[in-house]
Amino acid sequence: MKIIVIKGNGTQRSYHLMADSSMLVNNKPFFVPDFAPEFVMHAALAVRVDRLGKNIAPRFAHRYYQSVAACAVVEAKGIECDALDARYSAFDGAFMLGNAIALADVDSTKGFKVEAFANENEADSTALLTAQHIDALVAEASKYFTLKMGDMIVVGSDTTGHKLNIGEHLSATVNKADSLKMRIK
Repeated sequence: MKIIVIKGNGTQRSYHLMADSSMLVNNKPFFVPDFAPEFVMHAALAVRVDRLGKNIAPRFAHRYYQSVAACAVVEAKGIECDALDARYSAFDGAFMLGNAIALADVDSTKGFKVEAFANENEADSTALLTAQHIDALVAEASKYFTLKMGDMIVVGSDTTGHKLNIGEHLSATVNKADSLKMRIK
């Protein structure tokens, strides 16, 4: 299983891979590591791949996923590191995945929006992602990677994010449908 994180928009997109050990599921708590002074969370939309595919045409991309989830991608800050250094962006627990929501259960006529909250105050959110935008990203990712069942394609926010603090309760929604609930310890 691969976690493919897509950052940026247009021609400024970059792809980052995360190990499956980076994933926190089932609302397990995130334990703040001690290797950096600060950790920042970015809200993101996770699309779970349901079929094997390579070089998928955008018009067929919708066939390759049936569910989405809110998630948070965490990165270390406050230390001198290369932006592509996986030690600071793909460490254990750096990908907090919420519960999957079937596309049929989400009103996606206008698109998908993930909103993250810390202690019930808005902490971060993604831009509105249309189904066509997600289809284009699935198709583009399939040019470089063979997509397999269980792979996650993650589209995040480009905001400054939210600094995580011990004791916070983190939650996130997809189009107002609850998906992620987690404690920061």
